[in-house]
Amino acid sequence: MARCAPVTDATGGPPEDDPDAPLEAPPGSTPADGPDDDADLGWRALAGSLDDLGFAPPPAADTETPIAPALAAETNAPDLATELIADTADTDGADPTDLTHTASGHPRPRQYSRGSNALIGGMLVLALLIITGFTTTLIDKAVIAPGHTADIEEFVDVRDHPAYASDATISLVSVRTSFAPSLFEVIGGWLDGALEVVDIEDILGERTVAENRDAGRLQMDQSTQVAVAVALEHLGHEIMTPIGARIARVMPDAPADGAFLEGDIVQAVGDTAITTAQQLSDTVKAHEPGATATFTALAPDGQTRTVTVTLADRDGVALLGVIVTTHVEFAEPPIDVRLHIENIGGPSAGLAFTLSVIDALTPEPLTGNLDVAATGTIHHDGSVGPIGGVPQKSHAVVRAGTDLFLVPASQVEEAVAVAEPSVAVVGVETLEEALAAIAAHRS
Repeated sequence: MARCAPVTDATGGPPEDDPDAPLEAPPGSTPADGPDDDADLGWRALAGSLDDLGFAPPPAADTETPIAPALAAETNAPDLATELIADTADTDGADPTDLTHTASGHPRPRQYSRGSNALIGGMLVLALLIITGFTTTLIDKAVIAPGHTADIEEFVDVRDHPAYASDATISLVSVRTSFAPSLFEVIGGWLDGALEVVDIEDILGERTVAENRDAGRLQMDQSTQVAVAVALEHLGHEIMTPIGARIARVMPDAPADGAFLEGDIVQAVGDTAITTAQQLSDTVKAHEPGATATFTALAPDGQTRTVTVTLADRDGVALLGVIVTTHVEFAEPPIDVRLHIENIGGPSAGLAFTLSVIDALTPEPLTGNLDVAATGTIHHDGSVGPIGGVPQKSHAVVRAGTDLFLVPASQVEEAVAVAEPSVAVVGVETLEEALAAIAAHRS
């Protein structure tokens, strides 16, 4: 790029202060047709400033500065190069061999190689991908991950009765669920065998996340109440009287959808009295698919109403489309036992609660020196029901170093597939089977 050369007189010194004197071209240059106008001088000054700032494109690698033929004939090449360098230094005051400064002496901005530019660009792209991965959420997915084990003895509060401590542990097992996870969480769930990616509606159904949390807390409260009652009845006290099948959930688009509300207690189907969840299931299945059934239900507000539903057909079996639990009335317990559980929801710790209460009220340690973990719902008759997240809970049990893991009998294969040989996995259907498994492994 052209530069604006310093103006000198014929002797090389500064020109006299003569505003009318014409400008002369430097020696060796081609004279212009006339003096530069103001616009041309402004452009040259701008070009020089851009060069100082490092924005001027560097000369091509194969371009050499032309040497005047007359000078080349009088001197040899090395001497000429030295002479030209010296002349330039005397004229401009800058060393052309200094690649860190511009011709006018200003620092030249650092320039990067193509490899450096590619590396910087790659790092920027990677940073963008990371930000996108953490900020992009999949609102229709949920990720289920292993939670932790917790010794229930810390939560058991026995009042007005001796309570017996144990050196070993009886633990509940939890899972962590991430709703609307980030893209990275979902990718991690697909790659990590300890995680499971599911459709969010499989967990929430028609509920919101907040409604699901509230439902989980209610299930936990009911589970602890039933667990304490089952433990006390195992120890010989009469506590519970079943009065109907409580509707815990209505399946979308099922015959029950719109006819029943969560919390309704079904107490009769036609003329058949219903006192347990199993009775309701058996009575509905006794109907032909497509038949009309009349239900008597006790609403949460205490009002009794009659509901008529046309049953659906599922593989040749009549379907109502509800998830139910047995609703019981509790007598005043002879021993005041309370379970203080926070930040955990759902009914899956029922079996573990029951075992821990029995252990606290029994002088001899229930588990001996075994560390036991248990998962599964507990029902008023001592039966153990299935739960969700068995693979993730099995991972948590292995990490905790548990000796014995009790699971619902229908899900034992899921647990065995994950658990290591160091953990004994036993499937149980009732409280009595769970106690027998503990006794067998304790001896």
